[in-house]
Amino acid sequence: MPYTIEFSNSPLAIPERTWAQAENVPPVDGDTQPSVQFTAFTSCIGICARNDAGSRVIGIHLSVADDQGNVFAVNNVPQVSEILQSWGFDPATVFVIGQVAVWQESVPQAYEALLITLGNPPVYSYGDGQYGGGLNLAGALVPTYVD
Repeated sequence: MPYTIEFSNSPLAIPERTWAQAENVPPVDGDTQPSVQFTAFTSCIGICARNDAGSRVIGIHLSVADDQGNVFAVNNVPQVSEILQSWGFDPATVFVIGQVAVWQESVPQAYEALLITLGNPPVYSYGDGQYGGGLNLAGALVPTYVD
């Protein structure tokens, strides 16, 4: 079975190879709160974006390989693009977060193809931990991270 990305109903604990969406969560006492959040990353990356209306946030959790050993490859990039497009994402809000060095070393061609397809968005890599995306005080979608 090929590498697949499924829908999840868990926007604050998005598991590997799934995507979820949620309403914007405003900051609390000036602190950004995650609208979407992934389960812990040790070798994964995530993609976050807002919808065209700016009211919702999507998160896509990608692992280097699935449980069957299928590795994320260049031919899996259109699957990510289709999810974002069918959801109605705003390309100007996309960012990539997570274990970037692992992806650059393990699947460099697929990672580069993904970034090109996404329009070379900002990339944030902090180390092992729990990543997500939420709104800052200015209303912009920004990464969230807890180690």
